[in-house]
Amino acid sequence: MNSHDSQSTASLEYAVPQIDELLKHSIRTQLESLLKAKLTTGQRQLLLQKSFVDAMTLVLSDTKIEHSTLLKAFEAMYDQAVQSMALAQLSEELLTKQYVSASGLIMSPHNCKHTIKDVYRIQGYARGLDRAIHSKLKHNDSVTILYPACGPFAPLLLPLLSYYKESKKFTNKQVKVILVDVHPGAILALTQLVEDLQLSEYILRIEEADATEYKPSESIDILVLEAMQHGFTKEGQLSIAKHLVQFLTIDGLMIPQNVSVRGMMVVGETEFNQQWKQAQYSHSLNVNNDAQQDRVELGEILSINKSTLLNMQELELQDGVKVIPASKIKLPSSVKDMGKRILAIYAHIDTFADEGVEQYDSGVTHPRPDMTFYIDAKPKDIEHTHFVAHSGDMVQFYYQLSGLPGFVPVKL
Repeated sequence: MNSHDSQSTASLEYAVPQIDELLKHSIRTQLESLLKAKLTTGQRQLLLQKSFVDAMTLVLSDTKIEHSTLLKAFEAMYDQAVQSMALAQLSEELLTKQYVSASGLIMSPHNCKHTIKDVYRIQGYARGLDRAIHSKLKHNDSVTILYPACGPFAPLLLPLLSYYKESKKFTNKQVKVILVDVHPGAILALTQLVEDLQLSEYILRIEEADATEYKPSESIDILVLEAMQHGFTKEGQLSIAKHLVQFLTIDGLMIPQNVSVRGMMVVGETEFNQQWKQAQYSHSLNVNNDAQQDRVELGEILSINKSTLLNMQELELQDGVKVIPASKIKLPSSVKDMGKRILAIYAHIDTFADEGVEQYDSGVTHPRPDMTFYIDAKPKDIEHTHFVAHSGDMVQFYYQLSGLPGFVPVKL
């Protein structure tokens, strides 16, 4: 094959949707970088730092901030952070590599960079973490924070540190941070971002490591962790928390303090469509009362906090598959249209001191429909993955730790 043929083949490959999407991303990133190239390094860093401080100033305000104002500030923070990531010069492979580890999905830097735009997730965590740091520093000279699975932007903490530095609220002598992520691309981007934000003085170290095996040499005062997706599935939040909780001091804090995972039976059209037709955006403050009344709550399936983590017992099945026993729930027996309803699992996150992330505030608390769970109905095509039960049955839920995490119901 001559060089012309090779070039033609390469061009044809760009027509593959996945490759074309990556190409567009690469072109966009390069063009954005060229546009920003007119700025000096100092000017670019100042814009980045300002965007982080501005977003946190709004988030920590005691007055209500308009949704549109928050969106604009977070979009600016995202745009600046992506510029920093571009300068880290990740290869296409490092930027897009995504895989399933023994404990869950490891997202690519390309996919998880959007977390920094999740306004109410970051607001709930940042406000809670700020109050937790306050609480610790009332009785201690310094606080050591461990942030595992932090991704390329460490969005729950780096904006807060930028605010502390700018406002002189807490110094690097008072707040010391360890950042950990298993993805080498995330580490490269994170290192660049910390340098650009000029926050190195707050960072004890940045480590490339599997958070489910990582052993810090210091005692940890605060463990801040968010490695979950809606329905408490796919990512390794529970496995990471269960391993790292042992390194907290006796009075050490977990952020979030509690994650309550709950189940409900809903009419899909009512829950996921009708109740949002008049809403400006999905948020716990905008839920529809009629839709809420139409729900059939099943109760808490699993509670994750410092106490439950320390007392959790793993069951090991064949081939080393590990599960955690969760709640036993009796299915309601007085719901006439139960056969038309679907199971939806959602999380309520209490970060610290009345701060949190409620249903629909974020992608991680958005109720997740389970289309394999049937009550008083049978699927047209019965598959081994379907769970079929009847009103009044007792169901034991287990949480699968191995592979892609998620809930497995078993009828008693």
